[in-house]
Amino acid sequence: MRDHSGSHSDRFESIERGAVPTGRKSKHHNIVERILREVEDLRAKRALKIPRSALGSAKIEHIRAALSRASAKGEMELGTSVDDNYFYVWRQN
Repeated sequence: MRDHSGSHSDRFESIERGAVPTGRKSKHHNIVERILREVEDLRAKRALKIPRSALGSAKIEHIRAALSRASAKGEMELGTSVDDNYFYVWRQN
């Protein structure tokens, strides 16, 4: 049973469903989009060499996961590798 003891101002706002945003922009959206754009333009047997400093405070595993999700949508298979200073990304297909 609903409790109606709260005031009307305690209720959440309602909006038209058409105004509800769909999709999700992760906090890694900008860097992931940039990597995908650049890797798309690579010639065969080339890889992006991205300084880890360019990723800011983002963890490599989070960037990899976000890249995996985004590349799956675009049907692009990516390979990644990392060392102490760089994050590498290339097209597998």
